[in-house]
Amino acid sequence: MIDHDNLENFRDPLTYDVEDAGYDDDRSIIEEWAGRLGGPLLDLGCGSGRRAISLALQGHQVTGVDITPEMVAWGRQKATSQGAAIDWVVADARTFRLNKQFAFIFMLAHVFQFFLTRADIEALLVSVREHLAPDGCFLFETRNPFAHYLLDSQPPAAKEYATPDGGRLIQTAERRYDPMTQIQHWTYDLRWLHPDGQHSERTERTALRYVYPQEIEALLHYNGFQIRECYGGWDREPLTATSVEMIYVCERRDQP
Repeated sequence: MIDHDNLENFRDPLTYDVEDAGYDDDRSIIEEWAGRLGGPLLDLGCGSGRRAISLALQGHQVTGVDITPEMVAWGRQKATSQGAAIDWVVADARTFRLNKQFAFIFMLAHVFQFFLTRADIEALLVSVREHLAPDGCFLFETRNPFAHYLLDSQPPAAKEYATPDGGRLIQTAERRYDPMTQIQHWTYDLRWLHPDGQHSERTERTALRYVYPQEIEALLHYNGFQIRECYGGWDREPLTATSVEMIYVCERRDQP
């Protein structure tokens, strides 16, 4: 299905944090549900700990699970420097076993889209359900697969970021959508312009799975979940055909 390491752009956590700097749209909803449900909390696909660290600093008991050792190592370092106590675990979300249940499990930053097959998604949901407390909730986000965006062949505009050394990072990208697999293939070209006039370059590739609302409902239902709330964005607006995001809050469903 893909011929590359789909975690390429997470092997360099410092660059990831440069690209992710300032993003905070999900804070309000996550803090609301964390406060409503209590702990412990599980940040699944936690990356370098952007949300896990902020919640731990508010006094929540937080576990962060991520498949990428580089991201976990950098997250642990950041948490230590800020005085945040977090249980860090390097593990695959499809197969992790913590022998513990959580009141609130959340998966942010479109991590859900890295599960490229039905089998991958179902394995994820089985693991989540096993770790979810009976009265707990699982929140995840994925992008809305509206056709105009997926089939638009125009490359997105270049993005430019300031780097910690005072230089610049310029990111350009190309994308291609395969409707048979519902996977969008991205190729990113990264170019660093350093303060001393030198430059360096790297190419990264990412494959993202798009899942339709009715498909999500079926996947959740047949894997033991029911939808408690659904949003079309982080301002809690309703999900519509033109929503950019699809945000689901799910709870365990009595079987069958």
